[in-house]
Parts: sequence; structure tokens; C-alpha cells
Amino acid sequence: MNKTKRRFVLYFLLCFAVFVIAEDLLTAPLALLEARQEAASETMQHLVVIGFLALTLLNIAGCAWLFSHLIGKAFQKEARQRMEERNLLYSCIAHDLKTPMTSVQGFAAALREGRVKPEEQQEICGIIYNKSCYMNELLDTMFAYSNLNTDSYTLTTADMDICALMRSLTALHYDEFEEREMALTIDIPDDPIRCRADEKELKRAISNLLVNACKHNRAGAEILIRVSGQQGKVCILIADDGQPIVREAAETLFEPFARGDASRSGGGTGLGLAISRLIAEKHGGSLTVEKGPEGYTKGFLLCLKQN
Repeated sequence: MNKTKRRFVLYFLLCFAVFVIAEDLLTAPLALLEARQEAASETMQHLVVIGFLALTLLNIAGCAWLFSHLIGKAFQKEARQRMEERNLLYSCIAHDLKTPMTSVQGFAAALREGRVKPEEQQEICGIIYNKSCYMNELLDTMFAYSNLNTDSYTLTTADMDICALMRSLTALHYDEFEEREMALTIDIPDDPIRCRADEKELKRAISNLLVNACKHNRAGAEILIRVSGQQGKVCILIADDGQPIVREAAETLFEPFARGDASRSGGGTGLGLAISRLIAEKHGGSLTVEKGPEGYTKGFLLCLKQN
């Protein structure tokens, strides 16, 4: 939608420029005639004025048609893109749901038909539970992305301490980093840095970045988690020393399913970074991928307005 708004402004400026240029070209002959007809009859002067008005109205009508045509094309393109994105979303989620659903059906049928030994039943029930949790997570992700992508979705914001939030989330995900023997460097100020945010959605955005850093880097990687206040903004940096990202690929990382099937086969939905950027933008902030500080190859930088 932001791209459509930018096109709207661009088309308006374009049509305004066309109007001004056309107005000068169309009325120049009449202006010259008026200058030469200073002593002309009153009737001739009236005809010149009518000519000015007619050409101006014609110019307005032409520019209005051009503007309407350009905006119509822009909205049609936006609608097609949204439809294609929605279809891709449903297709990918359905693809990801099929495998665990097949497993759940198979294990449930085996339990119902008594083909599972009593000592194995608890293990099978655990597998069914884990698979159902994964399917529920996929559906939650789909709903979150769909909701955030609508203009009518509103945040429920409150004043909060970002430093305290980051310490809590880092502790929550600490076991995941430890399991992969990743070295965490945590740089979070003791003093609070406050901003207004939707706690639930901001937690989702930051958790996606932490999970991304954990899953998409080698075991034993160096991870930096930093919070800082700068120029009226609170910035959260999650950097690593993994594979660098080339500039051409930096923006596509935030597109839905940018990593394609490779992402989904690794247990991801391909929506994590896209959701995190949408959440940042809903807060009036930004999420970008940057060159990492010294010792790190890249970093994801989430910035919000500071109180």
C-alpha cells in the first residue's frame, strides 16, 4: 500500500506538470491575440475570454482523465499483487500443513486400531501433540500476516521499557542458542529506554529475529543482542558473524516466502521477517538489514520512536 501511495503522489505531480505545460501551450495563441486586440470590439474580447475558459476546461478534463487512468492502473496492480500474495500464502501454508497432518492421521489411526504397543502409546501421543502444535503455529502465523497486511488493523499500544522487554525475550530464547552452542554477547543498558508499542506484536517481531539468528546460522556462531537509544529512536540490533548478505538480496529477505521451499523444509514458514517488518512499520518504525559492527558480518536493525 505504501508503494501505491507513492505512485498516487507521483501521478498527481505528473498530471499537475502536464496541466501547467498544456495550459501555457493552449492559451498562448489566445493571449497573443488578446494583446493585439486591445482596441477590438467588446464582442471579440468576450470571445477571447470564452476561448480561454473552454481551453482551460478541456485541459482540466484531459488531465483528470489521465490521473484517473493512472490511479486505476495502480490500484489494479496492487489488487493483483495482493491476490497473488494471498494465494501464495494459502498454497504454502497448505503445503506445510499436509505433512504433519498426514502423520497425525496415521498415528491416530494406528492408536484407534490397536496397532501400537502399550509401551509406545505415550511416545506416539507426544508426537501427535507436537505435530498439532506445529500446525497451530502455522495457522497463527498465517492469521498474523493476513491481519497485519490490512489497513484496518490497529495496534494496542502502551508505554513500556524496551530494555526490560529485550532481557525477558533473550532469557526466553536462551536455551535455543545454548543448544546450538552459540556465543551470546548481550549489550542492554540497565537504565530503561521507553517507547509506546503493542507488547504482543513487538514480542512477535523480536522473537522472529531471535529465532532467525538461531536457525539460520551455523552452530557455534557469535550473536550480538544490543539495545540503544539514539536521535529520538530506540534501536534493537541482532547481529551475527554468519554468512553475509549481498546488497541485492537484502530487500528480498523481507518478502513473503523469499527463501522458498528451503525455508519451509527447515521448519520455517518463510513469513517471519515479513511479519517483523510489517509490525515495525505499523509502529511507525523500520526494520532493515545492515552491515554488522566489528566482528559481525550482518545485523537486523529494528528502530522505533522513543518516548
